[in-house]
Order: sequence, then C-alpha cells, then structure tokens
Amino acid sequence: MKASGWLKKPRGWLAVLGLAALLCAPGILAAGMMKVTQANQSIYGEPNFSGTPIAPVPSGTEVNVVTISGDWYQVEYQGNKGWMHRQAFAQVQAPTVSLPGMLFGGGVQQTKSDEVALAGKGFTPEVEASYRQKNPSANYAQVDQVEGFQVDSAKLQAFIKEGGLKP
Repeated sequence: MKASGWLKKPRGWLAVLGLAALLCAPGILAAGMMKVTQANQSIYGEPNFSGTPIAPVPSGTEVNVVTISGDWYQVEYQGNKGWMHRQAFAQVQAPTVSLPGMLFGGGVQQTKSDEVALAGKGFTPEVEASYRQKNPSANYAQVDQVEGFQVDSAKLQAFIKEGGLKP
C-alpha cells in the first residue's frame, strides 16, 4: 500500500502529529494537583459510582490528577490510586476538544460559573454567598442540614446492589 503524497513530506507528518497532540491534550493538561471542593467525596476503583469506594477524600484536599477519561479523573491521594468524578472539583471543567469546531468553527457557548457549580454536587461557598446576598431573607438552615447529611459507603453500596441500580 502506498502512502499518500502529502504524507511523504515532513509537513504532512507534522500535521498528523499536531492533530494527535490536540486530541490527547485533555488528558495531558489534566496532570497536576487539583483541590477537591465538594464534601463527601471518595476515590473509586473504577470510573463509576457503583464501584466500591477505595478511600474518602475531604473537601479542601489536594489530589494529584494523573489523567482524565470523560467526566472521571484518575487521581493519586495518600498512596491510593483511583477515580474521582469531575463534580468533586466544582469550579473545574474537563477541557473539551471539538474536532469539527476546530476545523470549521462554530458558535461558542459559555457556561456561567454559577451554572457549573449548581450542576455539581452542591453549592460552592462563593455561589452560596452570592445567593445569600441576593436573597437575604431566605432560610438556609435546611440546606445546611442536608449538606451535613452523610451516608455510610457500605450502606450506599448495599442500596445500589439491592435496587439493581446502574450508573
């Protein structure tokens, strides 16, 4: 089989390598320390919530992100290596690469930081402060009570199995 004419030239190979680097960039860019901003987080052995939690990770803790696979971050923390969902890092969104968008352009849609935080597991302190300022008469006691509720991971796993839930 003969190689295309453009692949015989160095510029052709550089273009192919450059495109490959762009497609791999999200995983490469993710490497490094990131701060867990949501409470009640765990490292899982597999990238799904139905897996067994390996270790709890408190809010405010920094973990070493090794790579990204979709919405899951492979992390290392206190000698444990496993997976955490991106919601654990509320202010951080996984970088996305859209090949058609890169090649042909397209409309840009930007998500507001408030929307990202609300879509995560809970309010960040900054978002909550903003809502408190806009709604000073609102009662947040029940929100605080719900945020303080914790479920034992063994009971959660039993609930998932008993209910036949699939992530």
